[in-house]
Amino acid sequence: MQPNKFFNYSFLMFIDSILYSYAQIFFSNRRWLGALILLVSMLMPTLGLMGLLGVIISNVSAAVLKFDSVKIRSGFYGFNGILFGAAIAYFYPLDLFLLMLIPIFVIITFFISSVLEHYLASSFNLPGLSLPFIVSLYIFLIFLTNYPQFIHQRLVFPYDTYISWIPNSIQLYFKSISLIIFQPGVLSGIIIAIGVLIFSRVLFTLSIISYLVSILFLNFLLPQAADNLIIVVGFNAILTSFALGGSLILPSKKSFVLVLISSIIVVIFTGFFYKLFSTSVLPILVLPFNFIVLSVIYSLKFRKEQSDLVLLYFSPGSPEENLYYHNNRSTRFDRFKYFFPELPFYGEWYVSQGFDGQYTHKDKWRFAWDFIVVDENKTQFSNDGNKLNDYYCFKMPVSSVLDGKVVKVIQSIPNNEVGEVNLDKNWGNTIIIDHGEGLLSATSHLDPDTIKVKENDYVLKGDVIGTCGNSGRSPYPHIHFQFQITDKVGDKTYLFPFAHFIEKHDDKLVAKSFDYPKQDTIIQNIVVNKSIKKAFNLKLGDKYDINFELNGKKFQESWEVKVDIYNLLYIENDKHDIAYIYLTEKVFYFSNYTGTKKSALYHYFLSAYQVPLCYSEQLVWEDEYAPSQVLGTSVRFLSEFFLSFKYFIQAKANFSFTQSEDSSTSFNIKNIISVYGSGFLSFYKKEYRCNVDISDAGYLDSYSVTDNKDYKFSAKILLSNGE
Repeated sequence: MQPNKFFNYSFLMFIDSILYSYAQIFFSNRRWLGALILLVSMLMPTLGLMGLLGVIISNVSAAVLKFDSVKIRSGFYGFNGILFGAAIAYFYPLDLFLLMLIPIFVIITFFISSVLEHYLASSFNLPGLSLPFIVSLYIFLIFLTNYPQFIHQRLVFPYDTYISWIPNSIQLYFKSISLIIFQPGVLSGIIIAIGVLIFSRVLFTLSIISYLVSILFLNFLLPQAADNLIIVVGFNAILTSFALGGSLILPSKKSFVLVLISSIIVVIFTGFFYKLFSTSVLPILVLPFNFIVLSVIYSLKFRKEQSDLVLLYFSPGSPEENLYYHNNRSTRFDRFKYFFPELPFYGEWYVSQGFDGQYTHKDKWRFAWDFIVVDENKTQFSNDGNKLNDYYCFKMPVSSVLDGKVVKVIQSIPNNEVGEVNLDKNWGNTIIIDHGEGLLSATSHLDPDTIKVKENDYVLKGDVIGTCGNSGRSPYPHIHFQFQITDKVGDKTYLFPFAHFIEKHDDKLVAKSFDYPKQDTIIQNIVVNKSIKKAFNLKLGDKYDINFELNGKKFQESWEVKVDIYNLLYIENDKHDIAYIYLTEKVFYFSNYTGTKKSALYHYFLSAYQVPLCYSEQLVWEDEYAPSQVLGTSVRFLSEFFLSFKYFIQAKANFSFTQSEDSSTSFNIKNIISVYGSGFLSFYKKEYRCNVDISDAGYLDSYSVTDNKDYKFSAKILLSNGE
């Protein structure tokens, strides 16, 4: 990297580390909110400058000592320095002596922060919160008792005279918010509250509710101390609600109840620390917040069931983004397993008996399937059906659903005559394959003369292992298939889905992922189309140049396929927008997108959200977007005030393959995105139409997105790896 570019990059990283540090105080990852908090802190210049000094010294110390640059940039090491610097300027009038002490203690704060943060994370998987700030401030205050000339000051916020008309109860709410950064004024609280509102409707709502609940119970439980504790209780309750209601725990009805309970607990702990410190120089500050949040988060880790009150398990955004990401990931991928089994046959087969079947699939054998082959009239035989050879599935090949080792083969049981059963050898000729990780599959009623494997053979997914027969308890030719967890013939079934398959419904084919074939349906495996697979088989280092037009304006954009530290592929454009890829053997997925919604990459993310790597003009499939991922959802802002209770905005994708209108392309993927509201937002409806064109040679040719009004996007691929 050239010196000038290196300097510019380092400078931008340094600025980011400052802004993100300010944002971290309010559980945010937005630079703009960090910049807003920084500007608000300058309403009291001395406090603001000391906070800025604190973050600069902290981040420079971390950089000089070669701490993780990603954590430095994120504000991980800086926000406690802000709080410390601002706190000293809040409590004491500054003189030369204090100005000499502050940098020393900021460095102490940094070391305490790094120790506590890493110790709590490694030993208890907990965040450090602002506990390092509390510890270092207490050390400083106790140390300062050696100098009796230092006396606490009382600050007056000069701008509040202009807004004295605001009722006192509302002023106290704004003061509670502003005192989180040691700003003692109403105006600063108003500005911060507006910033919180823009960042997160969930957090803004929780701040009001937690404040009201805590003050109500303060006056009920500790009426004699209410005047002294009201602001301390207020900002502790607000911070606690931020942590437990949306930032460290995903928003939900139960997290909302937890916020209500914790708001009451804040009053109790504040009252406790008030008495404990009544004869000391130590202020309460955010001690109740730290104590309650760390205790609650740690206790929740010992639950047997983790589905309720979901702890944040990924890099955080706003509470809304966190919830959207979690729910979207759960909806789309929660059923995905570590194995991707295929159906145990080729071509179309009919599910004659499914789960909890009428005849034999009951109790501990309930999770099993019987498969046959039928004609267009759903008849399973030709002629009169009295001979085995009359049945379409008889001696049809049967395949392994996954790679694995053959652990059991039974092949000496003769086929029954049609209508007869062998109850002594109930399962008939059976092959059991161990696929590893405790998963086995059993295929039964096979033909005795065509089994192609023996015990200890290793087979691959799709290898033919035998053919369909009529052995065992089988009155007519069919195959019985089940997953299980032992190598015992006829053992209890184990619920496990097939990865990707197609269900036939009249004139439509419906793509299914990690699902369970239903009785009386015709199903088949996905057969990969080479051209479509090539178009979506993105590889590390692939580069694309895009010419696109958005609402009449022309732009250019470059993409490159990269990989992160978890070996996950993603596409990044030249504006650093990122679309994350999840590519299986049979289906391409975009799993997430971060960045602007005006880029070509974003519109490709919308258009090709999920694509089976096959082709049929009858094939349709569905998916679901997170509301935050879809264009034109201005009403989403309103819906998010109630997000802890219900989704009021949904976004569904309906895909199909269609005949391409362009003679130069062979494949067209059509996606109709329906965005609609419910409840009080039921009036809201919007639709987007996406098209992706792929050439017969397997190259992405063009794609477009339009709505039912005047939104128009179109893009053309100019370059694909130099071709």
